[in-house]
Amino acid sequence: MKKAALILLLSVFVSGCDLGFPKMYVNYDNLPEGEIKESITKTFPTPPRDEELRNLVLSRLKGNKTAENIQTIVSKMGMTCQVEKDICEYDGYVLTRATGLSSGSGRAKHIYQITISPQSGVDSLKVNKQISKDTEDTKKEN
Repeated sequence: MKKAALILLLSVFVSGCDLGFPKMYVNYDNLPEGEIKESITKTFPTPPRDEELRNLVLSRLKGNKTAENIQTIVSKMGMTCQVEKDICEYDGYVLTRATGLSSGSGRAKHIYQITISPQSGVDSLKVNKQISKDTEDTKKEN
């Protein structure tokens, strides 16, 4: 009898503890493929720093810092280049959902926009990240 009560008490305690801890679910499917996506997934939820991505691009350029080579390299890394606008962009987002929270839906959309102007050089690379929490858009998408 004591053994059954102990097992019952232990199972209630274990399931109660499991329900009490928040868990985070992360969906990277809406990020374009390439080295930039790999950088974002490695550092998430912290966005990659401008300096880190600049160094990554510089390591791929192998000393050739011409606009054409910058455009070729960042395209291979996952960016889309528009020659008429002299800009290359990386646009994507990560969806997250946290469970075990007491308020809100626990959903968030982490939006990444990375831009570079090949004509202006590697120093023009900028990383912008926004977070929108509990939005209707993220509820529909996840």
